[in-house]
Amino acid sequence: MTVSGSLERLRASPRPRVLFVAHAFGGGVGRHIASLARSIEADAEVLLLQPHLESFAALRWLRGGEELALWFHAAEEWDRAMELLDSIGIDRVHYHHVHGLPQAVLGLPRRLRCAHEVTLHDYFPACPAYHLTGAAGRYCGGDPDCRHCVDAAPAQWGLSIDAWRAAFGELLAGARRVIAPSDDAAQRIRRFFPAISPVAWPHPEDDGAAAIAPARVLVPGALSPAKGLEILDACVRDAARRRLPLHFRALGYLASPIPHWPEMPFSLTGEYREGDLPALIAIEHGDAFFFPAQCPETFSYTLSAALATDLPIVATDLGALPERLAGRPNSRVVRWDASPASMNDALLSLVRAPAAPPGAAGPRMDAAKYRALYLEGLVRSPGAIPAPAPVDPRWLEPPAGSPTLSPLAWLYDDAVRCGRERSREELRRRAGEADAELASAAVERARARAALEECRTALSLREAELREARERAADALGLRERLERMESSRSWRITAPLRAIGRWWRRLA
Repeated sequence: MTVSGSLERLRASPRPRVLFVAHAFGGGVGRHIASLARSIEADAEVLLLQPHLESFAALRWLRGGEELALWFHAAEEWDRAMELLDSIGIDRVHYHHVHGLPQAVLGLPRRLRCAHEVTLHDYFPACPAYHLTGAAGRYCGGDPDCRHCVDAAPAQWGLSIDAWRAAFGELLAGARRVIAPSDDAAQRIRRFFPAISPVAWPHPEDDGAAAIAPARVLVPGALSPAKGLEILDACVRDAARRRLPLHFRALGYLASPIPHWPEMPFSLTGEYREGDLPALIAIEHGDAFFFPAQCPETFSYTLSAALATDLPIVATDLGALPERLAGRPNSRVVRWDASPASMNDALLSLVRAPAAPPGAAGPRMDAAKYRALYLEGLVRSPGAIPAPAPVDPRWLEPPAGSPTLSPLAWLYDDAVRCGRERSREELRRRAGEADAELASAAVERARARAALEECRTALSLREAELREARERAADALGLRERLERMESSRSWRITAPLRAIGRWWRRLA
């Protein structure tokens, strides 16, 4: 599947084209956009324009099975990207947010010669901080005369508050429709723009049955294999496999990890301070206790904390556990080597039946009604669209940005203490990379040590050879000195004629 092929199919489609404009943060805006795009997929072609990294914008076609995605420099290539959109033939621009996009985004309806509408996911037309908050991140009062929304940071595009509101006032005034997801949001935005009359359409919500709360099974203590860690893991997996209404909650820490919710019905509090277990049990509002010990317990203080409540208890039949549970009516003792399924069945026999959740209250709008209202007036423009605009080959690959690495101390706080999943994943990735780098460094150190030992051995050999050479040189020097002394002696001079005769005689011989 090629980009050119996708563009040809998009241009040939008889359906009207809607261009969504949004930020890149996801969240509720991303959820609403994805839901709305799915609901009108049979009636319209939906494209999404949003920022990418710091300087780029991304354009995607939100149709299942299509992979049309382009990335262009938001400032330098904006006009060329608009030529491409013009050649596609946009029938409606739908603003969801503008954060991260250039100010030229406000001129899209005029540039593409089409109608536009705005959905208020926050108060961005009135407040450059988006949420009617001041520097401390708290509600400023929502007064149109308030200037506190730029206390923490200046407005996007370097605009003053008055210039900001003037620009968005013009955008709202020209909109075919301004959609607010609640009456409250509609009324608050009207305080800033009295001429605007937003329609209050609650975001459509799924009519699927709400989840039934499972029974919370508390497993207290530091869990090791001897304390039943592997049994707990097996019970968690059995509950997931059979879709049992059980959620296991470890009150403490584990010797090795168990997959967490939502992958598995399991979560944990982490280590608690000595003496805090009763308070932690009260906070957790559990439905039962589980003691999967795989060694004979001699007493178990954690069992004492459980016995101080009236909650059901299921424990294995090792050590002091059955002795201490004897005669307690809402307790069950199971064999220490029983199957995980039978242990879970014992828990289910003691816990309360899950209660059905209450019905939804407050204003609601089902997806079918929202879709019908949204599609009113959305038709394919009858005019001819320009010839296909060229696609820069550079737009086919997402630009690579320089990753900004968060400090590990901040990452730990954000992941562990604040609970952000994205930071947990980054912390796990960075830890894996650090382990790989340490392992590689260890190999390099071992190689360096081996090379150093080879150098030391070679140096020892060279030093031995040098000593031997020095000794031979010293011997030779001593011999020369003795020869010089002999040649300079009186006896050597007296016998010189005899040595000459001897040499002459040897030559004659």
